[in-house]
Amino acid sequence: MAHDKRLVKFEEQIEELKETIPNWIKNLKRPETPMLIPKFGPLQGIRVVSSGIVIAQPFAGTKLAMFGAEVIHVERPGGDIHRRTGPHLIRGKRNHGCDWANEAVNRLSFGLNFKDPKGLELMMALWKISDVWMESSAPGTLERSGITPELALAVNPKLVILRVSTYGQFGSEDMLGRPGYDALGQAFGGMVAVTGDPAGPPQRAKVYTADYLTALHGWAAVMMGLWEAQKTGRGQVIDCSQYEAVHATMGFQMPWVTGEGKVSGHSGNKAPTFQPYDTFHCKDGFVFIGALGPVIYERVPKFLKLDPEEFSYDNCSKDAAAVSSPKGLELDRKMREYCASRTRMEVEKELNAAQIGCCRIMNASDMLNEEHYRLRESHVPVVDRQSGVPIRVGGVIPKLSLTPGQVFRGAPAIGEDTTDIMTKVLGFSEKDVSTYYATGIIHRTEPFVEPVAEPLPGWK
Repeated sequence: MAHDKRLVKFEEQIEELKETIPNWIKNLKRPETPMLIPKFGPLQGIRVVSSGIVIAQPFAGTKLAMFGAEVIHVERPGGDIHRRTGPHLIRGKRNHGCDWANEAVNRLSFGLNFKDPKGLELMMALWKISDVWMESSAPGTLERSGITPELALAVNPKLVILRVSTYGQFGSEDMLGRPGYDALGQAFGGMVAVTGDPAGPPQRAKVYTADYLTALHGWAAVMMGLWEAQKTGRGQVIDCSQYEAVHATMGFQMPWVTGEGKVSGHSGNKAPTFQPYDTFHCKDGFVFIGALGPVIYERVPKFLKLDPEEFSYDNCSKDAAAVSSPKGLELDRKMREYCASRTRMEVEKELNAAQIGCCRIMNASDMLNEEHYRLRESHVPVVDRQSGVPIRVGGVIPKLSLTPGQVFRGAPAIGEDTTDIMTKVLGFSEKDVSTYYATGIIHRTEPFVEPVAEPLPGWK
């Protein structure tokens, strides 16, 4: 079976490229896996090379690392640019981006200039002894440096290659050459068009939703690629675009426009075709109340002590006309009056006791102090190894009963694992490693393994 020509354009070159691989790489034996991380989780024994930047592709690597894969993240001199984006941890010895500190846990950091010919050889060596290579350059960028899927597959025919980009590896040539980021993936994928208050402009989701959705699709696709490689011995290229990861979450949008000719706009939090499904203001903040469908809705008028026949589902919630009817508007007003006279916790407890879905709108402080988060280890304490600041980061999800994942260390300092990777994984002598450091092909920053700043309340 041949590769898709749009993803592996020159498959016929793979055999020719095998002749160009240095003998020391051809003869390189795979070391024990994992070599530099604890043994745990269902992905124990898988080694991943990650060379992308910012969020989507690196976070796919983190998800694998949380379940036991040994993930070597290759960082250019100076480190990933996302380390420098705010907000920052500033109480430590070195400033460090909070996003990176949260998203890079468990990963190893290999400081490498792989655009240098000797650096590219080191990258090829990592391909040889790994199962997966992930990257996130704009289409054509790596190819201009001679770094191609064909070369990677020549080095290791079983290698699973994940390529992450905003618009994908093929399609309209005009789209492929464009810069791409999370917000552009949200915009082109359809999310921005349906997000925001109708009184204002469309809005992006304030967290990097396109990046995270892409990461989740990406690591799932990698697992499929590994399964196929295990069965057949053949690796393959995976094309994962941000905009399509967003587009896949758009629900009714395409059926509605193609089946009814209707296009949805941005309608805010309130659902236009049923209620209650909106944010409601309480004495000390906001809650979200959701009653989807007639069975749950019937509990609402009863809870508000309204006549269930007068304020029936058909009269108040079955469609946009019912929601906007005088009875529908009155029911909404009654719910808002009820919430406004109580605290968030009072509203949450009383509505859930009546089996009407309700939850406080949680901010970071709420999450830090919420018992449910703590009991499920939804966030866990680590030391950020670049800054030395003690922080909490996102915990392992999902939970597995037999082979659970874990967070065993915080985000690495830039290139902190370079020496260990060179000596223990690739088998270089300390003398050779010193030469690579001296020429700038590799680089390393000493990590902080203990806090250098006083922990804030709630760290442990």
